Amino acid sequence: MSDDMLGVEILRVSLPVRAEAQRIVGCAAREIAFLRIADGPHAGFGECAPLAGLHREGLDESVEAIERWSDGEIEFEAMPPSAAFAASCAIETSEGFGTRPSGPVAVAAFFSGGVEEIDDAAAHMLRAHRTVKLKIGRASEEADRALIGRVLELVPDARLRLDGNRMLTEAECVARVHGFDAERFEYLEDPLKDPSRLAALSARTGIAVALDETVVDGSPAAHALRDELAREDCVAAWVLRLSALGPLSRVRAIAREAEARGAHAVLSTAYESSYALRLAAHLAASLPNGRCAHGLGTASLLAEDSCAPAIPVAGFLACDPLPAPFVEAWS
Repeated sequence: MSDDMLGVEILRVSLPVRAEAQRIVGCAAREIAFLRIADGPHAGFGECAPLAGLHREGLDESVEAIERWSDGEIEFEAMPPSAAFAASCAIETSEGFGTRPSGPVAVAAFFSGGVEEIDDAAAHMLRAHRTVKLKIGRASEEADRALIGRVLELVPDARLRLDGNRMLTEAECVARVHGFDAERFEYLEDPLKDPSRLAALSARTGIAVALDETVVDGSPAAHALRDELAREDCVAAWVLRLSALGPLSRVRAIAREAEARGAHAVLSTAYESSYALRLAAHLAASLPNGRCAHGLGTASLLAEDSCAPAIPVAGFLACDPLPAPFVEAWS
């Protein structure tokens, strides 16, 4: 832990990822910096956990930015997104955000394995949800179709979200859902290497799309594409990966932008600890267009956690008052 810096303390930890989840998370442990602010009516906490492949910044760079921010040298706008997210969370929670119960909020089940990994425990978890998210594009077409078919069979009342992480061509994505009932899918989440083909993909499959990487992309081309897709009326949701967007004020602004274009705001984290998941649930409960299942069902991927694991019950995550992460570690 660092020395106090104008009321800010920093605690760096390493939380191991379960062996079976390391392929999806992309690392064996999540390196995280928690910050604490004690200057407001309450102690406020933020979680900074940049993830390789999603964030351009590393943890050292983010911690340095937090220290400079705490010394008054820079504002949110000059901070890497994961650092700005954490700092804004610490400020808002010190002012009372998350101190009252809310929700609960609906959460999508997240299954990261292949069809051969669907054991009795996984099947039980999936059946507890009305929305299930699967990753596609990492395995062969045959393997992806087998997984999709098995999950559709296991949860006949649920709808699926298929996340392709911009790994597929249009033809490859069409082939993975061909022959399945389009009504069983809620959306295809930014699956194409060429996102300009998303409207065409929706038309060919009869399945709506969701924007993820296309939301984070701040380029003029991405902005124009978001406007075009809104006109095509084929977007069900914008997936807001909180720590990739920056401070909570920007997350709320982007949620309003999604609402103006007729899309749900689906909140998601970057395999962070249960503190970030619980904070995200409070944020989701506050969004007018957040009445949907959110991508907050990842606590089970970590072998250790910062607070009581945020495990959904019957497809919902309770919004109890936010706990302090590593409560016994702070002076």
